[in-house]
Amino acid sequence: MEKDDDEARVSLAKEGLPADGDAGASALKEAGGEAPLDAFVSGAAYAVLGLLGGLFGLVGSFAQDWYTGPVPIPAIVLAGLVFVMARLSGMGMGGRLGATVPALVWGIVVFVMTMRRPEGDLIVPGSLSGYVFFVGGLFAAVIGVMMVPPAGPPGAWLTARAGRARE
Repeated sequence: MEKDDDEARVSLAKEGLPADGDAGASALKEAGGEAPLDAFVSGAAYAVLGLLGGLFGLVGSFAQDWYTGPVPIPAIVLAGLVFVMARLSGMGMGGRLGATVPALVWGIVVFVMTMRRPEGDLIVPGSLSGYVFFVGGLFAAVIGVMMVPPAGPPGAWLTARAGRARE
């Protein structure tokens, strides 16, 4: 009796029909939506990417003012790393939204760090290194987002659907 059940499941799977009792999630995936677990995992991945962008913006704001001679090499390197962060996160999530989230959070954090506090404190000054870090980083983030090809459902790499083509 168990062998007949296995054969029935194999034939149903070959026809593309759900072979188990999880017909609702399969129907949702076929309709172009995401199953609840897929949506939760994708949302958690975007939250982690946002935290990554915020942390990078905070640490970079404090590290950008180091000089190597007259050239602000750390600011240039940090702006390049913003490009790398946006590009890799977009490629990892399979679309431009994955690149936009950490780049946007990075930009917000760095923008807040450029504001003068009532006490007169300033984290990112209006010097050459500050401009290279902020403006160069924004430019690098936009280029990084634009270089990510728009394709695939969000978070497909997390749910093992990255290798499948959309129909």
